[in-house]
Amino acid sequence: MEEINHNFNYHDEYVQKLSNFESMKSKYEKQMRIFEIMSSEKKYVEGGSFWIYNTEIKTDLQDFNDFVMKNQKIDEYLTGKKSLELQKKVLSYYELHLTYENSASELLKYFYEGNQSEFIREYNVVKSLHLELLEKNEEIKQILQIIPIYSKLSTEYIINNFQILQLTMTVIVGIVTTMLVFFLNQISANLKLEIKSQTKNLQKLNNKLRRIDSKRKEFISIASHELKGPIQPIFGFVELAKTEIISKHEALEGIANVALNLENIANNVLDLTKIENNELELYHEKCNINDIIQEVVNSENFNPEKKVPIKTKLDVDVVLSLDKTRIKQVFRNIIDNCIKFTESGEIKIHTHLLKEEKSLKIFCTDSGPEIPKEILPRIFKKFVTHGNGNISSVGLGLYISKKIIDAHNGEISAYNQNKHPVFEITLPLVTFQINRKRDESSKLQTAI
Repeated sequence: MEEINHNFNYHDEYVQKLSNFESMKSKYEKQMRIFEIMSSEKKYVEGGSFWIYNTEIKTDLQDFNDFVMKNQKIDEYLTGKKSLELQKKVLSYYELHLTYENSASELLKYFYEGNQSEFIREYNVVKSLHLELLEKNEEIKQILQIIPIYSKLSTEYIINNFQILQLTMTVIVGIVTTMLVFFLNQISANLKLEIKSQTKNLQKLNNKLRRIDSKRKEFISIASHELKGPIQPIFGFVELAKTEIISKHEALEGIANVALNLENIANNVLDLTKIENNELELYHEKCNINDIIQEVVNSENFNPEKKVPIKTKLDVDVVLSLDKTRIKQVFRNIIDNCIKFTESGEIKIHTHLLKEEKSLKIFCTDSGPEIPKEILPRIFKKFVTHGNGNISSVGLGLYISKKIIDAHNGEISAYNQNKHPVFEITLPLVTFQINRKRDESSKLQTAI
């Protein structure tokens, strides 16, 4: 009975995977439609939709590979050479998709740079890769359509097993009925309980799958919204420069800052996948922490949403071994969060060196409203929405920030102090140096 139940479930899952391969073709066509429109429309702004389809395709490919690996010992057709052959085809398909993804990324870059000649050249490359992908997709679908004929997915196999089980049960029931009626009744009761239990388990699993699918759709929706938001200020800066309300230099600086913010949001979205797959990598280098903080503050001074000044009070400079890009990403996420919630007053960043504890404390505070008590325990979780009045925010950046700080063996926390929010970061020190000026010369001194 368990084997039959498994075959039915396996068959349903198999049909779903085949359906995913069918839908991939449609997604590829939608991506190419985006590029076709770009080839004729210079101001097309829906290029971000490409990455939404791309994420869905890669997820379907990974799910199918996991499905094959999980079931290769169960399905007779997927054992031995057949399993290896199918896995190689899926791997080849995935590698071709990555090549296509990289070329598409170059194509989008040339489009937004306005490099028409390079755009046309790369467009032809992407179009060729697109046709190869469709061919490989069709090849794998043909294999998937043949599998049920020879494997335990076939209707004949399931029916034969069911008939054997039915015959066996008939003989057993006849013997048991003849010998012990009471024992038969007891078995019947146990079977009913087992069926009821299995039904509940299946219902729980189905509910769990629905929740997962709901989260996936929510993630795609949030990612799409977050990536579209920063684009509008770019057009605002262009109009201000055209009407000479601001200089071209100021407009370019503003656009550069918005682009940096857009890059940070895109990195957050892409890093989320890496974090959940345990693929986040750090590239350590020696960095002056004060320089990193000041660079981020200088860039955030051009943030069009900023309404209050950002002030710093930094302790003696410390050289740490950090992933500079990731740490900047953390500071930008926190400062951006402060900017969203601060209408008046100021934003403060100060550091404090704890020599005995061999650690550096970094505090970021603002004069905005305090963080609601119901939000504090889960402010570093994914998709946490909070706000005051018309102000709202999605906690994806804070979730990414915590994972980055954790990867540096540090700590990050949030709390309220004097009815205002405080973000506190602690970074451990193994070996560091202090910059001090003495007799108009700069000298590095070892502190530990």
